[in-house]
Amino acid sequence: MVPMSAHAEKPSEETDLLVLGDGPIAHSLTLALRATPLRISIVDTFPPGRERPFSGERSLALALSSIRLLEEIGVHFDHGASGIIRSVRISQQGSKSTVLLDHSLLGVPEACLGQVVPLGSLARSLLSALPESRPLLRREHWGAPEKFFWFPDRIVAEWAGHRVAAKLLVVADGGNGRHSQLLGLRRLGWDHNRHAILAQVGHGSPAGETAHEHFLESGPLALLPLAGDQGYSLVWSLLPGEASTLLGLNDAGFLRSLNARIPTGFPPLTHTGPRASYPLHFQHFSSDLQSRIIPLGNAAQTLHPLAGQGYNLGLRDAITLAALLREAVHAGSDPGVSSLLSDFQKIRQRDRWETIAFTEGMNRLFAMSPLPFRWGRELALHALERTPRIKASLAARLAGISLPAASRIPDLQVADHVR
Repeated sequence: MVPMSAHAEKPSEETDLLVLGDGPIAHSLTLALRATPLRISIVDTFPPGRERPFSGERSLALALSSIRLLEEIGVHFDHGASGIIRSVRISQQGSKSTVLLDHSLLGVPEACLGQVVPLGSLARSLLSALPESRPLLRREHWGAPEKFFWFPDRIVAEWAGHRVAAKLLVVADGGNGRHSQLLGLRRLGWDHNRHAILAQVGHGSPAGETAHEHFLESGPLALLPLAGDQGYSLVWSLLPGEASTLLGLNDAGFLRSLNARIPTGFPPLTHTGPRASYPLHFQHFSSDLQSRIIPLGNAAQTLHPLAGQGYNLGLRDAITLAALLREAVHAGSDPGVSSLLSDFQKIRQRDRWETIAFTEGMNRLFAMSPLPFRWGRELALHALERTPRIKASLAARLAGISLPAASRIPDLQVADHVR
């Protein structure tokens, strides 16, 4: 951390909350603070003027709790354009054993485990809710800050031609700003040596309401049902070389390779849209309690896409932080005080680490290829399918309606039941 000298130039702008990142997590946090007088400045850290990389027809698997939390903060999206997940089928290559996690395990027959929402659709819905809800909101596209300075009562971010002082800095740019070292964030992480291929695929008929998580030796292959006859959102984990080869194939060649690896009994896929890939890694960032910094979403933890928990976990982070900030406003206290950062970390750590352990643990378990491990997984899947109580617990966790007791706060109670 770099302290700013007392005689330094006075910051040209002041705000209560400076949010680095102009995406779904930043917007979700802002909407959750709509009833407060907090001044919020959102800065897009992506380099101005640079073309954003193509990410394919990317979709998010929104857990049931996330859908309800978004509704609570005023986000309304077209449910008719979203795929419904009423069940999740878990399988592995070369195994006849499967596990079906059905919505009926939640105890409310008309419920679902979640919905598959196009990322663009969710982003537009969040944006459309922002103007009316936040008259004290400012949005800029300045790119990543060049410097940070700390005062006892504020943190200052500096760009070429801009300087902003804030009581609290929220990093919510998915780690794209690459300023963790400037901020003194502590990192834990590793490379998975895998790339995920994203595409929209189908077989000419409606996808139904079942998501598939199929484990291959290279990693999981997920097929998430989209609305109507749009087919499935594909997320396929592969070794980097194989991913590169598949991206270079024509549609027919890609589909042949894909159909050789889909779950047994799954209808052959006949068409695919544009494809994209990105490297897979795990990382977790944490900040000092005196730093006036809170990382959120992928800027706090970048997860393997297995089970699609990234945005769902980040949304719970954002809702929790918003609740604590509202309490600080009501009490007239400093929104960046160390006690607030400490409370946030205590509330969120159990949910965060359980989710990390689940995604990393499942990925590593199914990546073990020797025969004894395959037999062990076969027995585990067979036993799990015949243990309704454990299946119900797993389904509730994936739906986000069963959180660790320490992670429950009033704002999250909407996630703890199905209405």
